[in-house]
Amino acid sequence: MPTRTFAIAELAALGIPPDSPDDIEYSDHLFADEPVTTQKYTALRRVIFRAEDDGRIWAVEYETAIDAGDYEIGEPPDDHGWHGDTVEAVEVQQQPVTVFRWVPIEDDPARLDDGVQ
Repeated sequence: MPTRTFAIAELAALGIPPDSPDDIEYSDHLFADEPVTTQKYTALRRVIFRAEDDGRIWAVEYETAIDAGDYEIGEPPDDHGWHGDTVEAVEVQQQPVTVFRWVPIEDDPARLDDGVQ
C-alpha cells in the first residue's frame, strides 16, 4: 500500500480538508469527502484528492465537528485531529465494489406454500 507524507501546509494549500463536503463540487483536484465513522464528539471523514506535483490520487482522514443541528456539541478538534506538522496519506484508486445488504423479500406464493415463513 503506497503511502506519502504531506505537510499540513501542503494540504491547506489544496483546500484540505474542505470547509464543507459540498466544496469538492467546485474543485479540480478534490474528488470526494466521505464519512468514515462518528465518534463521541467528532466525525471522522476521508478526503480523496489529486496531488499537483505527482498527479497521483491520495486519501487522508481528518476529524471535524459533528453536524448536530441545534444540539449543543463540543468544539471542533485542533488541527483536524492531526498531530505534528505532517499527515500520512494512502494512495487510492476508484473501482467498483459489491456490497451486500438486507432487503425485504417480495411476496412469493410458492415460498408460503412450503410452510417456510
